[in-house]
Amino acid sequence: MTHSLIKHAFFASALAIAGLTIPQSPAQAAELKIVPGSAVILNPTNPNRNYYDAVVHAIAIAAEPDEAFTVQSLEIAFHQDGAPVLSKTIAVDRMVGETAGIGEMVGFGLGAMLNGQVLNADGLPGLFGRDITLADSANLSANEALLTGRHLFSLDFMAEEIVVTASVLMADGTQTTLRETLPVRRHQSAITYSSPLDGVWLMTAGASIQGHHRLNPGTEFAVDFFKLNENGDIREGGNERAENYFGYGAPVMAAADGEVVFAITDDVQDRLASLPLQGESRDAAGQRIRRQNFQRMAADFPRAVAGNLIVLRHEQDGQVEYSSYGHLATGSISLAIGDRVERGQTIGRVGDTGDTLTVHLHFQLNAGPDPFTSMSLPVVFEGLEDVNRGVDPLRFVRGGEE
Repeated sequence: MTHSLIKHAFFASALAIAGLTIPQSPAQAAELKIVPGSAVILNPTNPNRNYYDAVVHAIAIAAEPDEAFTVQSLEIAFHQDGAPVLSKTIAVDRMVGETAGIGEMVGFGLGAMLNGQVLNADGLPGLFGRDITLADSANLSANEALLTGRHLFSLDFMAEEIVVTASVLMADGTQTTLRETLPVRRHQSAITYSSPLDGVWLMTAGASIQGHHRLNPGTEFAVDFFKLNENGDIREGGNERAENYFGYGAPVMAAADGEVVFAITDDVQDRLASLPLQGESRDAAGQRIRRQNFQRMAADFPRAVAGNLIVLRHEQDGQVEYSSYGHLATGSISLAIGDRVERGQTIGRVGDTGDTLTVHLHFQLNAGPDPFTSMSLPVVFEGLEDVNRGVDPLRFVRGGEE
């Protein structure tokens, strides 16, 4: 959606986070949760040669009330036919460092980023069903947790499940093993989607690991659309005006029949505030703009990230999915929550609102209605034609009737 590192931590809630805890004796002392908690989606890198990739977005280990323990090891293993084929050991020091970084982020007022990482609108308390604080070492006191994430795997086999195993040493010196298992699956939608744009556009990101969306659970399979001219230019004139971009104002269409379930309609982009001031160095401008972005995100995270946004609910044969259309132009949305739309109906226009200065359309599918805290789903657009295949993940595509 944007090319800043800040935004990469989201776009993704209503998905239930499932976690199976192994009963401990005499009492359950620790919990292990995997995010997403329903399944790990296997992405076909080159299915003809049996190549796939997958991301385990977050693993959290928390101490139960009145319990304490030390995390000693953590392993992720992909299984086929009930046996491990590919495994990875996560250094405990890495978990401690990641948790500290997340704590700093929360301290800046950006708790929404943590919520997006664990796919729960209430963050770690929502994930575990009780108050949780972040630990500062591998020694966890009651209701403290360690968190690690963004674990990418490349596979040359069709995995069936992942098994995450943690070894912990209890305060009384006993050893406990925590183990969680999740299915690994390909996503197949019963819903047919068409391109949200007419004509030839540069489509980027998607499921490619080279794309900036992939390592975030809410935006993992999101795509961005940019309009270029025949010379490969994205605009004519300076970048101080959104109208100078070739894609600005293009109609954005519903990708499938649906109902509006969420909308931000009145965001206005201040382009000049996000450009270097006269006499300002690049470093000074970057620091000022980052502060501005942090302040906006702390105040209203969805608006700051997505700008003007429409979320549609789709249902077919009992399958429900949600499509999101971000960065829409100011004043281009006339729909309201509860409105029904038909596939191909104009729902807004391409713009630059939210955390971006480059005019483009951000599109994503999610398993739940909150695009910031629900699992991202792959999308296949019906009838989308490759015009010129670039270096992955760049594709020039033609959709609609233009």
